Amino acid sequence: MYRFFMESPMYNLCCISNELKEQGYKFQTMTWKRFNQLRDEHGAEYALDQLGQRWLNNVEVTRLCIEHCHDNGWGYRVSSSLFPCLTHPEFEYSVQNVPQYEQIMEEFRDIVYYNETWQVRLSTHPDQFNVLASENQSAVDKTIRELNHHGWVMDMLGCERSYRNPMNIHVNCTKGDLADIAARFMSNLNKTDQSVQSRLVIENEDKGCWTVGNLLHYFNLPITFDNLHHKCNPSGKFQPMETCAFTWGKIKPLFHYSESHPDKKNPRAHADMPVDKPCSKQYDWDIEIKSNDAAIRACAAFQEIGEALAQPFKSFMESDTKDYYPTQEVNK
Repeated sequence: MYRFFMESPMYNLCCISNELKEQGYKFQTMTWKRFNQLRDEHGAEYALDQLGQRWLNNVEVTRLCIEHCHDNGWGYRVSSSLFPCLTHPEFEYSVQNVPQYEQIMEEFRDIVYYNETWQVRLSTHPDQFNVLASENQSAVDKTIRELNHHGWVMDMLGCERSYRNPMNIHVNCTKGDLADIAARFMSNLNKTDQSVQSRLVIENEDKGCWTVGNLLHYFNLPITFDNLHHKCNPSGKFQPMETCAFTWGKIKPLFHYSESHPDKKNPRAHADMPVDKPCSKQYDWDIEIKSNDAAIRACAAFQEIGEALAQPFKSFMESDTKDYYPTQEVNK
């Protein structure tokens, strides 16, 4: 039996808090085209200063998001876009080259310091263009560069090099024999930094061959169960969620929860607000519903209602059964 059995679930905020956004705290970006334009027009020093301002802002907003999650008892999925341009293959600079470098490092140090007390569970989900199993070497090189960058960010945030702070990706490759795809994936994973290998988990997909069943058959990695993906792309007659949980060993699994949008034909489209809650409270859940904070609060409310309705039955089961089933003495 897992040590996390019957613990309360932790619902996780994905990337941006709408409540913080309404207060003016937003992530900022810069395209590679815009960076080059600024460099051509004003010089590299000016372009790096403008880029560094965005990087600093994004780390500051990350700290505020983690604090916000701590205050609400949530986990947090770190944004994949904290450092625009940094992983571009033609970008010839590093974080140290922006004038805000020391301020960025100080923000990271503050996050590590505070989260030692807060203990907010952090995770990351690199974008779907990352394909470790690709047959295109350029795509693989780009993926390794991106994943190593995410590993560095997680290290800078003070995250454990373990599945408690997972880095979740899709296999996202369907061409060819599945065994060959899995072999390429694992071979290329072994070329990434330890900051990646110690955290990487894989997720069942909403279409194609990478269902829960095939992931279980071809990989020996923790599997992130996504309930909506499984609904759209089911496999087998086994218990998929519970089976995925076994792949995490002693680490409490972090799964994904969403619902289909009621007004869209595509069942893969995510809802704006939930009408239900994750079906198991044994695991932690990234809430992938568009209203973010409001969706988490709704899921938590549904959880509380469900527990209140179940309380009479729970009390019955925990009570002394002789109060309900009195025994009769046998006359000898």
